[in-house]
Amino acid sequence: MVIRKYEECVIKERKFLYWTFNNYLDVIQTLGLPLDKLNVLLGNIDKTVYDYIEHCDTYEEAIWTLENVYVKPTSKIFAHLLLSSRRQKPDESIDQFLQALRELSKDCNYKPVTAEVYKKEAIWDAFINGLESNPIRQRLLENRTLDLQNA
Repeated sequence: MVIRKYEECVIKERKFLYWTFNNYLDVIQTLGLPLDKLNVLLGNIDKTVYDYIEHCDTYEEAIWTLENVYVKPTSKIFAHLLLSSRRQKPDESIDQFLQALRELSKDCNYKPVTAEVYKKEAIWDAFINGLESNPIRQRLLENRTLDLQNA
């Protein structure tokens, strides 16, 4: 769980840095200054990050490479489990708890579905959450997408 918390902090920090960098690029553009996004990116990163993108010829290629290195796909099943099993912490306000639930829901990749699909997903979430066997739960959570029928 400590590792998961660390990973969440790193992901949030990287998302924030990416957002901040894009805002910086927007300001440069609004000032009418010449803009070479790749060079601006290279001028604002650490050497360890540069090692990943030194071979990239375009900004888009560099961003794609960095996303593949740093953004790990989240298992939809695991994301649903985290959301459905999250409980309010003793020192957490209701607003903080609600915000934590909203953050967890981002990884669930919700899409408009029919009542039947929603019902199946709810049963699947309850099934995973209610399993007694941790090894079976672990194996099921390792799959990015899996449903009750295929399991």
